[in-house]
Amino acid sequence: MQTTTATHAGGNADLLSGILGVEIRNEEKITAQDRLFCEKQQEMLYNVLEQIDQWYGIFTKEAEKYRESHRISYKENGEIRHTYSTADSEYKDYTVHTFKPFKAINELVSSNLNANKGFAQRIIGYFNRTYNVSVPVPEINGNTLKMGSRPHYMTYVDAVIEHLGGRSFRKTAEEELIKRFHQLVKPHRWSKVKPELKGDKISFPNIVVFDSFYYDYNRTNHVHYNYHGNISTLCEGIAFGSDDVLCGDKGMVMRLNQDNVDISGWYDLMTTNATGMKFFRNGRIDVRFKDREAASLCFNRLRLDELRLQEE
Repeated sequence: MQTTTATHAGGNADLLSGILGVEIRNEEKITAQDRLFCEKQQEMLYNVLEQIDQWYGIFTKEAEKYRESHRISYKENGEIRHTYSTADSEYKDYTVHTFKPFKAINELVSSNLNANKGFAQRIIGYFNRTYNVSVPVPEINGNTLKMGSRPHYMTYVDAVIEHLGGRSFRKTAEEELIKRFHQLVKPHRWSKVKPELKGDKISFPNIVVFDSFYYDYNRTNHVHYNYHGNISTLCEGIAFGSDDVLCGDKGMVMRLNQDNVDISGWYDLMTTNATGMKFFRNGRIDVRFKDREAASLCFNRLRLDELRLQEE
């Protein structure tokens, strides 16, 4: 456990408190690329915090000159408290107009907090984007975050994996992807059709709706705006089911224009095992694979056999 940061992350009770006294080693659950990103972010953060600390040291040393006259003291987070001087001499000799470091000290404390918050957001945001998960960024308590603290990225990785129930990012991403995919392709309550494996193809009914206005006036198959996201979700699932990757989206359908979909033939796909996609006026989309085995593998990996009609 990286204790240097568990105690320096601001005492967050929502996500971090549960892991402060527990040894959690999750480095094996992140890839070398993940680690490289985190280490680079940590290096950049430390450079900024080092500069903040240097200036903080300079200004707090200067502030000592006013300890008695302004009755200065410090909060737990390093902010300075002070009162206005009551010494008549300050007004007689113009020292009331001299520079005093109080505001600068508190601005540095604020910068320290914001830098730590930004680090947490970038680390957790990276894993959310990379693995398509939805983990909240823990709150950092600005009242208890000490100057000079140095967070370690594994504190946030541990916190995220703890939030995910100890599962790896990959496993969680797969489960969330399948959940989204099922939400899209599952049969409606009174539907008589569901995703079906047909040799080297899988048919997905009722995925899109074409806008009747464009068809009536222009004879173009324009995907209704509300259904644009459905194609990306379908592609995300197909990329995972066929090639075991998490980066699928509508961009993998070559030459697809959602404002004018060609329903006369097949669109080529950029995936290895899924080779084509065909649209139908009734909203059905068929996906073709390189062979029957690839289609069956995708069907099973996406757990499409678990979907049931109301009557089944």
